[in-house]
Amino acid sequence: MLARRVEWFFGVCNCTTCESTPAVDQQTQISLAEDWGGHLLRHPPGHDSLDITFTPRQFGHEDGSAGADAAPLSHRQRGIKDGLQLPSLQNYPVPPNAAPGDTEVDRARKLLHIYQEVAIDLHTGVYLTQLTADRDYSDIHCQLMEDLTTLKLDQNTGRIIEFPLVNVSKVYRIVKCDDKFFPPGSFMPHTIDGKTDHIVVVEFLRRKLAFVYKEAQVAQRFMIAMELLIRRAQQKQALRSLTPTFPPRQADQGQCPTPKQVYEAMSRAQPGDSRAASEAGSGGRYTNLDRSL
Repeated sequence: MLARRVEWFFGVCNCTTCESTPAVDQQTQISLAEDWGGHLLRHPPGHDSLDITFTPRQFGHEDGSAGADAAPLSHRQRGIKDGLQLPSLQNYPVPPNAAPGDTEVDRARKLLHIYQEVAIDLHTGVYLTQLTADRDYSDIHCQLMEDLTTLKLDQNTGRIIEFPLVNVSKVYRIVKCDDKFFPPGSFMPHTIDGKTDHIVVVEFLRRKLAFVYKEAQVAQRFMIAMELLIRRAQQKQALRSLTPTFPPRQADQGQCPTPKQVYEAMSRAQPGDSRAASEAGSGGRYTNLDRSL
């Protein structure tokens, strides 16, 4: 029995029943082994109902509500979504699914829905298409960390790159048509042949991340949500820098507070996002998965 299991583990078997296996199955196994060793794994091009990292969104609902096919949220995701509110801004962007007759309240509701939806998707982890420096397309896995202030990118190279959102200096959108780049709204020739890509650029001090979308509304939706997430991260950092480490009452008395008192003071000082932050710029930090890199 032990010998049979060892033979099965290494793919070698001497029994007569395996000789009747069709050659097609053997060829399929060889093909899968070659694909595993020579190519990087990519997410399927179409929608997989069992893949929670691939959730295409559409704008079929005018009120911005989720459709019947939306995936149910877990208890943790529901808590994150309910805790997300729009950051403090003087002027809020207009959501791409806003109607001409919408009031400010309607636009704010649709904007909050887009903001929460993209944040939950990124917190779960999604595959996005990236435009590389050599103008090639690659599929990368993006995920927000638990505090929703750091974006992690996995390029299947053996390491994960972390990009703090507080270090973003600019977010903008461009249009690529026939290997030429145009600003949104400008004249672009040959836009009906399907070769037009909408690119959202997230710019740091020393690096840029370019995400490619086929539809203008989807690209605008992602850009608006990223801007709100960046502003939220900057405001949280500004509020954290203004929060004293020790409670004022304990500091005046010259007493060292207990860890419980420090935790309660920090919890009361961070109820939400209410202060603006100055812009910062930096690149990402690397988390090596392979010690040999």
